Amino acid sequence: MKNLALFSLLALVFISCETDVTDKVKTDAYDGASLISVSGAVTDLTGKGTYLDLAISSPYLETSEAASISGAIIEIYENDILVSTLNEVAPGRYEDSTLQAVVGNGYRLLIDVPSGYGNATGLWESTTDVVNAPFTFLSPMFPIMEDDSSWIDFRTGDSVYYADADSCYYSPYALWNDPIGKGNAYWIKNYWTTKIYAPNGLMGPFTPELTEKSLNSSINIFNDDQFIEGTQVSRFNFIGPPYTVFRDTLISLAYETRTISAGMYDYLTIMANNIGGGGLFSVPFSPQIGNIRRQDDTTVFGLGYFYATSVRFDSVTLFHPF
Repeated sequence: MKNLALFSLLALVFISCETDVTDKVKTDAYDGASLISVSGAVTDLTGKGTYLDLAISSPYLETSEAASISGAIIEIYENDILVSTLNEVAPGRYEDSTLQAVVGNGYRLLIDVPSGYGNATGLWESTTDVVNAPFTFLSPMFPIMEDDSSWIDFRTGDSVYYADADSCYYSPYALWNDPIGKGNAYWIKNYWTTKIYAPNGLMGPFTPELTEKSLNSSINIFNDDQFIEGTQVSRFNFIGPPYTVFRDTLISLAYETRTISAGMYDYLTIMANNIGGGGLFSVPFSPQIGNIRRQDDTTVFGLGYFYATSVRFDSVTLFHPF
């Protein structure tokens, strides 16, 4: 599996699994005009449902917080039928926790920004975003030791016998089945949830010492054009450097996977290229144009992407083999 893009917390901050991937990303695509900035999704998460953050867009190099837009009327359409009007639960934050995405259905929104917000005032809409079917596991997630067949430390190239070593090195893998047909894409966030002091390994007893960890989360995006082992079945290395596991600890890793449409995939690809660019001879930033536009002039775009997604969570525990 080719890894198209890897987001680091150095570029994007993901506070929790509920934080949207388009949060706090700014662009100069619109010449710094004060138009709208949209960040949100309709999800199939119970208790989460549909959410939207609405603000005034900022110039690319602006560092101040974007100004929230309050008092807007936001309607959500499912297959072109009005199904919800979001409630403003905080300035610029709109939600409907009961509206959940259905695989195969398309969702779009209509935003009526009240007067007093300059160029942002008026009617805005998103194009329809369809919920793709998620992949299914052919086997549970499993850890693979780095160079376990030859017992080579991947960092030094030296032979090592893990029975005599205090630590070992793992990468998580999974065998999974992608839905038939082209157009499926995903983003996967991985993060270290807990480190458990376990002097006797999986056999216990465990010292009740669960320590919340805050490692750099990462986002990997990919589509089914990149499946190198076939159009349907693939093995995927769930991104991240090989994890160091000490003899007296267990490490629990969590993975959040969201389906994304072809349009959202292209949007995130441009975002990744813009974030990862830089240097004396780098190409200029690409316009970060999402699916938000004025209803009365569809050539005028806002910032952001309102998308529809099916979300799943998976985990794996790493431990010393001896």
